[in-house]
Amino acid sequence: MLVFKLNRLNPQDRISAVEEIALAGQLAEQLEKPGMVERLVADLFDHENSHVRRIALNAVRRAHGYLQTDISLALLRKLRDPEPWLRHDAAWVLHEAGLDSPHIRAALRQLAGPVMLPYDQARARANPSDAMLHAQVRARQALDVLLARQTAGAMVAKLPYADGTLGHSHTRRREHLKLTFEKHRERGAKLRFRRLESGENKAAGALQPKQKAPA
Repeated sequence: MLVFKLNRLNPQDRISAVEEIALAGQLAEQLEKPGMVERLVADLFDHENSHVRRIALNAVRRAHGYLQTDISLALLRKLRDPEPWLRHDAAWVLHEAGLDSPHIRAALRQLAGPVMLPYDQARARANPSDAMLHAQVRARQALDVLLARQTAGAMVAKLPYADGTLGHSHTRRREHLKLTFEKHRERGAKLRFRRLESGENKAAGALQPKQKAPA
């Protein structure tokens, strides 16, 4: 089992970039089995060897493991990984998955720092070995997608409901109730009271029942 073999590697063991890609591909093929994503996250995401951690993270990205189970907390941990390339890969997974929460946005914003697109994106392409810059750019890209989605959702929420929909019926009903309430309120405001004349006072008193004298 590949997970078992990777888990036995020492922190000092070196793995080339080509081997990382190959092992991540092999590991991704095994993640289709039930429970494999959870096991990989538990056994390899926090491994002492940074190569093993990166292989596991890229295997999850390739297999779309985030669709099988909720790994958002594990990805949040990887955004603070000591290795910048791991932070880059974690932001990459979040970017592809579209996972969103206040904690994810805060972590992405903290990692992105002061980078600005597209200026720093071009700077990252010119400096392929600058792991931290690449991590910041990837975090900024993921964050911008989430913010754009939020803005689009707010704009859609302000649009009127289409005719015949349940929302349109509720809106029409609320408007009708509001209009009815306003009419009743105006009608009540027009009520006037007049002073009773002396003769009317006597007539009103005669209609009232007489109180019995105390025994």
